[in-house]
Amino acid sequence: MARPKKECDELRIYQFNIRLTNSEMEFAKKQSELAGLSVANWLRKAAFSKKALVAKVSPMHRAYYRQLVGMSTNLNQISRKLNSGQYTKIHSEIQAATELLKKINQLFLKDDSEAD
Repeated sequence: MARPKKECDELRIYQFNIRLTNSEMEFAKKQSELAGLSVANWLRKAAFSKKALVAKVSPMHRAYYRQLVGMSTNLNQISRKLNSGQYTKIHSEIQAATELLKKINQLFLKDDSEAD
């Protein structure tokens, strides 16, 4: 069975040829791969989209983000206690938050070294 014909409005009949430097082409390739698009489709979306194109987030980075959100929640709770004059157990909470920061920092360093 043949592919259905496209409407006249959907046909891409115009073509623009552009020249890119090596660094521009590499950037376009990397961004298109991160977005899961071909270079042509990424350029088209980048040209006509009103918002910035955001790359897909890997599950590992999503987990890092969740940890950072949890840490920010802990820091907000600690600062509320400090501001309200509740100093009990604050030292242990600061130590726990510091340990979480160290673990996340190690994960980021490990992730960066694997990417190289």
